[in-house]
Amino acid sequence: MLFSKKTFYKFYFMPYNRGNNILEATNLDPALSCRRANYCKGKLPMKDDKSRILPLLMDPRQPDENNRAYAYRILRKNIMNIQLQPGCQLSEAELSEHLVMSRTPIHEALMMLKGEWLVDVLPQRGSIVSKISIQYINEGYAMRKMLEPALLRSLSGHLNQAQLSELHGLLEQQDGSACISHDVLGDYFITLDNEFHKRLYTYADYDRIWQAMHNVTTHMDRVRYLDTALCQMDMETFRVEHEQLYKYLMVGLPKDVDVDAFFEHHLGAYREHFQSLLDRFPDFFI
Repeated sequence: MLFSKKTFYKFYFMPYNRGNNILEATNLDPALSCRRANYCKGKLPMKDDKSRILPLLMDPRQPDENNRAYAYRILRKNIMNIQLQPGCQLSEAELSEHLVMSRTPIHEALMMLKGEWLVDVLPQRGSIVSKISIQYINEGYAMRKMLEPALLRSLSGHLNQAQLSELHGLLEQQDGSACISHDVLGDYFITLDNEFHKRLYTYADYDRIWQAMHNVTTHMDRVRYLDTALCQMDMETFRVEHEQLYKYLMVGLPKDVDVDAFFEHHLGAYREHFQSLLDRFPDFFI
């Protein structure tokens, strides 16, 4: 499903509900609304706006979540969906005020994000959101392209009913109409997409490999979020391809299926519009 700019504006500025988390997009400040509209117009952010922290997209705290874990989760989410733009200055004092906590957990969260190549700590400048590295994008894509075909070959036809039911439930949540009512930047859909692929690693008892791989693909995922913000991600095609993956996992792989080619296309969908992203937002990339 490809969304027109008109559809994007309609859903981008209306309140949406994800479970118990209600985000009032209409309450964002005018500068943020202007910047979001500029995404679809392809305009670059103003240089004097670089150091300004935008209103963060917030989620409720999870049970037993301490300040450091909460700060990490919220900051990571806002970096991934480009709410905190590449190159944006991160003031611990301002973030402390936004998140209503001391600077210590903020600092610790930033160091955790530094370990995922999402934050750079520069001498005399402090912390900034890392720019999107083309090298890191290629590394993440290459890693997934090597691992996931092998996982599919080993798992196809060998999952139990509980595992198949779990995957089918994720497929139902990926319905395009449900996703568009839940989110505007693709956060909900991309989360479901990652959860679906994560199951391949979990069912193969490779949870730690998923965690390591998922950290490597952070720059690739930011491109996917930006692609979605520009209304270019074809969510329906992703869902159809996940249905095909589900069928392979359920009944086994036909002999004539080129698994490597399937994943090269499925995982590399971001490449279709990548040059246009580079042209529109050159300051975002290195």
